[in-house]
Amino acid sequence: MLEIKDAVRTFQRPGAKSVDKPLDGASMSIGDAEIVALMGNSGEGKSTIARLLCGTLRADSGTAHFGGAALFVGGSYNRSAGAAITLIPQQPYAAFDPRQKLCNAVAEPLLCRKIVKTRDEAIRRTAELFRMVSLDTAFLTRLPSQVSGGQAQRAAIARALGVGPRLLIADEATSMLDPASQDTVISLLKSLVRTHGISVLLISHDPELVKSAANRVYTLSGGKIYQIEKGELQ
Repeated sequence: MLEIKDAVRTFQRPGAKSVDKPLDGASMSIGDAEIVALMGNSGEGKSTIARLLCGTLRADSGTAHFGGAALFVGGSYNRSAGAAITLIPQQPYAAFDPRQKLCNAVAEPLLCRKIVKTRDEAIRRTAELFRMVSLDTAFLTRLPSQVSGGQAQRAAIARALGVGPRLLIADEATSMLDPASQDTVISLLKSLVRTHGISVLLISHDPELVKSAANRVYTLSGGKIYQIEKGELQ
């Protein structure tokens, strides 16, 4: 489904002559209906990969193909192909307007992308999405401050699912949650893979979480991506 080849990205540090190169010929792949983990130390460039795939950052060079289409070639990005890639936020509360009810936050993208035609359709679809992520429809009228972190993250996943993604990118999406909420979110992602054929890129620094969730594991080090066995995780 997704194949990245030889991705390079450099950053010029303000006031410095040297450059940082978090990606220096990085390559990896993700198959259909698969959870693939990407690990690595802080600052190694894991989030840079996520940003390249979402189109919020351009590669210096390298290519990515997604679902048979070119996603990026060097600095160009195919937004039509990228529309099927959605990011799950690390901090769910920060992803929502604190003054906006959850139903409106989830319904808004459906209307903006013209996935539905009317507001009534958007609210009905939002209720369906809440049921998909095991949230009672009573949560539709709540503000973000009125739900737990795990519930807010499930609402964020519902919003991500509304646009019909083929790939979900979970960039440390459980790191701000308590252990019980982490388990709930990981179980939800596994269920979405099984029942809807969605693939997941799980970016994490937690070996135990990766062992329990991922089909395959990569690690990013020195700008390169290496596939490792789960038994090597410590």
